Amino acid sequence: MNTIKSLWTFRYGNIRFRLMDLTCIGYMALIGFLLIFFHKTVTFWPNHVLIHIVFVVGILEIVRLGEIYSQKKILWILRTFYPLVIFLYGWDELNSLVPMFYGTYWTTEHLVQLDKFIFGVHPTVWVQQFYRPWLDEFMCISYTAYYAFYAIIPLYFYLSKKREELFAIFFIVLFTILSNFFLFYIFPATGPQRVLSLQALQIQSFTGYCFCEITRAAQAGGSVTGAAFPSSHVAAALAWVLSARRYNRKLGYAISPIALGVSLSAVYLGLHHAVDVILGALWAVACYFIAVKLLQKEGNTDKI
Repeated sequence: MNTIKSLWTFRYGNIRFRLMDLTCIGYMALIGFLLIFFHKTVTFWPNHVLIHIVFVVGILEIVRLGEIYSQKKILWILRTFYPLVIFLYGWDELNSLVPMFYGTYWTTEHLVQLDKFIFGVHPTVWVQQFYRPWLDEFMCISYTAYYAFYAIIPLYFYLSKKREELFAIFFIVLFTILSNFFLFYIFPATGPQRVLSLQALQIQSFTGYCFCEITRAAQAGGSVTGAAFPSSHVAAALAWVLSARRYNRKLGYAISPIALGVSLSAVYLGLHHAVDVILGALWAVACYFIAVKLLQKEGNTDKI
């Protein structure tokens, strides 16, 4: 034990790990550790554990090199933006790992019934009466526009040389998204488009034009079975808005309509149950306030 501590101190003792880094390391380490005990339904689970170990070691080294050679632009860019890779991989691996706790058990039917209990109708079926090509297209644009957050917001703060603000924003967003991912393991559920009882009640399908085809293609190639509740799409969109607003009010207000559009379109397009959206928004708000408290303890303050 003392040897491990000495090695850690020697290699990383003088390295500054921000909350963003600790969140990424903690999530990858936790999922890898849990897989050792919960893996009956996971094919090639040792490979997943090994990949998580590689990610943890990789993050440690990226941070170490980025901090030591911060004057080297390439290393600093890698040290700043590597969380985007963690997000993408964390999302992709849900396809294989979501069933690791419960196997074939899903909470979907509970969400369907909860939607009906709260609203008196099935929201994703009821809303189909309003389908119009132009409105369908607008909703698809609203749903896909959120992906621009991952490029526009980080690049804005990076190019503005607001490094600490960007680290804080990444922490708030990652804390929200990765904790949301973990909820998928606890409450695995499929979206309305995969619920046969809802599909049997379907009135019509949304049509639209270019962006509707893009949305369909994205859902066919990038959606995850079991990652519906709460909606990480809604939670992430709101997390980006809240964190951007914290450090640049004008930017935050400017992108707020997109987050609202994501929430409405998720139900309108039948991609999420209404309760997915509601809990996704509540989760984002709760995570935001927790993350801000942690940032304040770390010494991070607003610079606006």
